[in-house]
Amino acid sequence: MTQIRNIIIAIALLTGLSSQALAASTSGTTNVSVRVPEFIVLHYYSDITLNFDTPTSEAIDEGNNSVDADWNGNAEGDELDANSLMNASIDGTKTSVKLNNVWAVRGFSTSGNARVEVTVPSNTLKNGSSAITMSNVKVSDNAQSGSSITTKLNGISQNRATTGNIEMDLDFSKTTRSGSHTGGQYTITATTI
Repeated sequence: MTQIRNIIIAIALLTGLSSQALAASTSGTTNVSVRVPEFIVLHYYSDITLNFDTPTSEAIDEGNNSVDADWNGNAEGDELDANSLMNASIDGTKTSVKLNNVWAVRGFSTSGNARVEVTVPSNTLKNGSSAITMSNVKVSDNAQSGSSITTKLNGISQNRATTGNIEMDLDFSKTTRSGSHTGGQYTITATTI
């Protein structure tokens, strides 16, 4: 009997020690860091067609003209020239155009910003001998504009991307034909800073 009682006591002691061994614990703290790479996404259109509204055709009465004619069919008098023509509703040769929301940038940089710049590899659009010239081409983000601007990247989320515009002057002084004039190009470059 004593032997059984000693075994029971030994089991109870071992069980108590096991419980205490299971209750022991320790902990450690881990510092977590994430290294985010510089990354930039530029959204843009590779082709843009500007469709100008068709103006109303006009007939402009230039007033009276008195012409002297002889019996041989020769006539002399005032003739229409550029200085004497009355203005039509479309006059002048240069038009400033703003293309809204034609580019966007998003991503990560050390400053949270990007430099966006525009260059013009080809400033002439042609249709045969008829030409339109692009000049004064600028990028803008509604806060600033120029050939180069600094703008916010706002992270990688598409719905937080910074959108921007292109502004330019179009010179129609050498435009003589209707229809599509092609060949003009601008290039947008976005760089993390």
